[in-house]
Amino acid sequence: MNPILVTGASGFVGGHLVRSLVRQGFDIVSVFHKSRVEEDKRHFRIDLRNETALGKLFRQFHFSAVMHLAAAGAGAETEALEDVAAINVLATASLARMALAQNVERFVHVGTGFEYRPQAQPMDETTPLGAPNLYGVSKAAGWMLVDALHRLEGLPLVTFRPFSIYGPGEGPAKLVPYTILQALAGEPIRLSLGSQVRDYVFVDDVVDALRLGLTAPGAVGKVYNIGSGPAEARSVRRIVEEIVDLMGVPSRLCWFDRAVRGRSDPPYLVSDPTKAHVELGWRPRVSLAEGLARTIESYKTAPVVKELSA
Repeated sequence: MNPILVTGASGFVGGHLVRSLVRQGFDIVSVFHKSRVEEDKRHFRIDLRNETALGKLFRQFHFSAVMHLAAAGAGAETEALEDVAAINVLATASLARMALAQNVERFVHVGTGFEYRPQAQPMDETTPLGAPNLYGVSKAAGWMLVDALHRLEGLPLVTFRPFSIYGPGEGPAKLVPYTILQALAGEPIRLSLGSQVRDYVFVDDVVDALRLGLTAPGAVGKVYNIGSGPAEARSVRRIVEEIVDLMGVPSRLCWFDRAVRGRSDPPYLVSDPTKAHVELGWRPRVSLAEGLARTIESYKTAPVVKELSA
């Protein structure tokens, strides 16, 4: 079997995915834009906007599949219009055209729950697109282009839309690691009111779903939400309180209503993952309590590495 290309390999989910695939014996070629990792014969530092470099890579390896995780603007602090349009839309479409020309067996596209129009109920895959921020808009626009390549030209596209992913190695600015690191330091945890409800899914469970995208019969042309669903949904305030309780630190460290939200933040963002359950046989294996405990332990023992996704 020819190698699999993974983009965004230096990011939070990308790093976990590459390590998992390598452990299972897959031949992986990874692309990253910004990372402390050094290049070698299987890991390449390439800006996805560089079509010449990507074209050379495709000619060199003749990939059997592409798993596209690279993205710009996942954090509010990096949500620049020029970057999200260039990488999440144009570079994504260009990558898909290269994959199509090489007759790959699968093109696994990783989107986000932020692509959907905000709803007051769990969102399934028929929920209309209508993202609440530029990141979600750009991811939806990129998906529309690769979906057109599937419908019109036969790109073997499989799409996943994960919701709120957390776990060891996540960037320190994100909610779960920020809360853990502040608690470890005994410093105030400054937050918004925390009323917004999110669907938290452990990174290992997301990786399990993405691997299924390579092989699951009938998955081509489908979109799958990846989340824990409404039964496990939590408000931001509640998950922060659960973290500090697990860590045994005083709740007075939590300063709610002391931070301003960085961008448009829907009050409710929860998946209905039934389609993935039925068609892929995928269900999250890691409970929120176990996932938080494992994440807390990882930040106690490992250095913090800034998350870089593109």
